[in-house]
Amino acid sequence: MTVEENIKFPLDMFTTMSQEEKRDRVNFCLERVNIVNSNHLSPAELSGGMKKRVAIARAIALKPRYLFCDEPNSGLDPQTAGLIDELISEITHEYDITTIVNTHDMNSVLMIGETIAYIYKGEIWWTGNKEEVLTARNTELNDFVFATELTRRLKQ
Repeated sequence: MTVEENIKFPLDMFTTMSQEEKRDRVNFCLERVNIVNSNHLSPAELSGGMKKRVAIARAIALKPRYLFCDEPNSGLDPQTAGLIDELISEITHEYDITTIVNTHDMNSVLMIGETIAYIYKGEIWWTGNKEEVLTARNTELNDFVFATELTRRLKQ
C-alpha cells in the first residue's frame, strides 16, 4: 500500500467518511507528523523514521483516546529516535491521548515517561516517575537501568 492507502485503511474499515473527507484526514495526519507530500510513496521509498511517522499518522487517523506504541524507536539512530519520542509526547498532550509505550530504550523512558512501570519476570516490579527511576532502590531496576550486575562482573 502507498502511504495514503496505509493511513486511510482504518478510515475505510471503521468510518462512513466520504473519500474527500478521508483524503483530508490523511493529509492532516501526514502534516501533523511532518511528512507532507508523501501520499504516493511506497514503503520501500521511506526511511526508518518516515515509516515510524506513517505508523503514528495511521494510529491517530481515527482520533483515538488511547495510543499503544511497542518499541517505537527500534532500528532508529539516536537522533531520529529522539524526534519520534518528541512527536509521541506532543501528540499525547495535544490530543489528550493516554499513551502506553513499551520500550527497552532508557533515553525514551527519561524523555517522555510520566508514569513508569518496570516489568520484571512478567510482573510490575517498580513504578514511579522519570526522576525517581534514577534514584530508585530496586536491585532489578538498577541492574537494568545502570547495568550494575554487568559492571560488577566485568570488574571481577
